[in-house]
Amino acid sequence: MHDGAVSLEAEEYYTLLGVRADGVASVVDLIAASGLPRVLDRANALLREHRSCDLVEVWRDGSLLETLTRH
Repeated sequence: MHDGAVSLEAEEYYTLLGVRADGVASVVDLIAASGLPRVLDRANALLREHRSCDLVEVWRDGSLLETLTRH
């Protein structure tokens, strides 16, 4: 039996910066997600979609969490 409780995962907001070889962030993407795996999937998609980017930085609350580079 359902007790009426609602279980929600809180979403966090992330900023993804697609950075070129010269250090310029040519792509910015904002994403709300309930976990880092979803954000990393989106970061990898940005690298595939934007060939001018050499890496994608994943930021949250002013902190750099991950840097993904092109393979």
